Amino acid sequence: MIKNGLYNVLGAVSRMGLTVLTIPLLIRLIGVEEYGLWTLTSATVGIVSLAEGGLSVSTTVFLSKDLANDDADSASQTLTVTVGTMLLLATIAAIVLWVGAPRLIGLFPLLEQRQYLAAVQALQVGGIVIWAQLLQKVLIGVEQAHEQYGVMNVLNTIQITLSHLGMLIVAWLGGRTTELMQWQAVVSIGVLIVHGWVGWLLLRHYQLYIAWNNTKGMDIAKYSLMTWLASLGSALFNKVDRILVGASLGTGLLGVYAAITNVTVQINSFSAVAIQPVLPAISNHIARKEFDLLTLQRQVKQALEINSIIALGLGAGLLAFAPQIIQVVLPGQSPRDYLSEFNTATIIYSLYSVNAVGYYVLLAVKAVSKFMVIQLVSGIISLALITIGLHSFGLLGAVAGNVGYLGVFSLTLLGMKRLSIPIGLWLEWFKFPFVWFLLTVLINTNVFYIELKYKIIILILQFIILINWFKSRQNINLKVLIQQISKNKC
Repeated sequence: MIKNGLYNVLGAVSRMGLTVLTIPLLIRLIGVEEYGLWTLTSATVGIVSLAEGGLSVSTTVFLSKDLANDDADSASQTLTVTVGTMLLLATIAAIVLWVGAPRLIGLFPLLEQRQYLAAVQALQVGGIVIWAQLLQKVLIGVEQAHEQYGVMNVLNTIQITLSHLGMLIVAWLGGRTTELMQWQAVVSIGVLIVHGWVGWLLLRHYQLYIAWNNTKGMDIAKYSLMTWLASLGSALFNKVDRILVGASLGTGLLGVYAAITNVTVQINSFSAVAIQPVLPAISNHIARKEFDLLTLQRQVKQALEINSIIALGLGAGLLAFAPQIIQVVLPGQSPRDYLSEFNTATIIYSLYSVNAVGYYVLLAVKAVSKFMVIQLVSGIISLALITIGLHSFGLLGAVAGNVGYLGVFSLTLLGMKRLSIPIGLWLEWFKFPFVWFLLTVLINTNVFYIELKYKIIILILQFIILINWFKSRQNINLKVLIQQISKNKC
């Protein structure tokens, strides 16, 4: 799992770096107002992407079990349901976005006429983006079921690289929101073709065929529905918040809000992908008639400790260099103007990111109803707090409202319970990184004033302690791990 997780980490590092570097450069080229408009349209497209209906995760979970049992007939049924349904949903979503673009953009009365027209055109092009990206999701599910995380991350990194570098070139040539969305459409179609080719290579030996099975279809539909409802909660937190901020505070402050949260959300993205292999691993493990509970618990312990040190470690790094990051991400703005907002977002995103293990465990054991309730309720609470906060305290209130999403930590609580891991045991696994993070918060916020050079020294010492703690807990031989990865690549 560490090896596959490392593939994810290496891919995520490059993608995160590109994302974070693109934000300030794009703002310099198009301005904060236009960046806010781009955020508004891309967030709307992101909400429509919920049309995937949970089929991506369903593909991974059901197909990994079919492969574990070497059942080609069942695999044929799984792929017939997931690929066929996704094709239908993607087409409907694209048509709805194209036809409904004027009405969707009409929900934002603060937009100027020029902004309104540009946003409508961008959303219509976004229909093509949605169609391609939804089909990509089910093909990525196939790759994950085969545990091809190296290939998957290469393709994802290529897509992010082409997407972000292309946007900078388009903006440099004078393009704005509409042209940026057109470039996204080109990249999405191209990467979809490559994912299709990889999927064919992985599946060509199984002699698959089109086979519809009503029982399998209903099982996947029930599982996907619950997963989709859970994704709705995540989308409320990650997409609708931007729409609320844009509608109430305008595209200028939305640009600032998006810049800050686009940086801090990388904490969750990075820490989650590192342990993503635990999903098919647990699903495959449980699918066997006899499995070793102790081995399963060791995998979960490993995943929880990896998730916590990456999430909290990244948060500590962002807190230490917050003024410098703000200067880069928001060019022309004084770091003091948005330091409180940035620190608040970093702390919230760091803590809520330590939920990935529970997220994957509940998906693997098909406890999607509980998973759905937690995600949806947490998203609704977060939106309510953001709405109250932005009307009462402006931008800082909107950022602080994200605290409502900390309710997703209940995923870990329930996930551990389903695997019969006592709460005292898994809290002990998590205790050291959590206490370590609280110490970094005290050092890197206004509680104590410490010069930057001393912050750097302290942060380095803290990371050394944290990494040595992790190595001792996992008994990892880095030399052997690198040799295994190099051998696999060869």
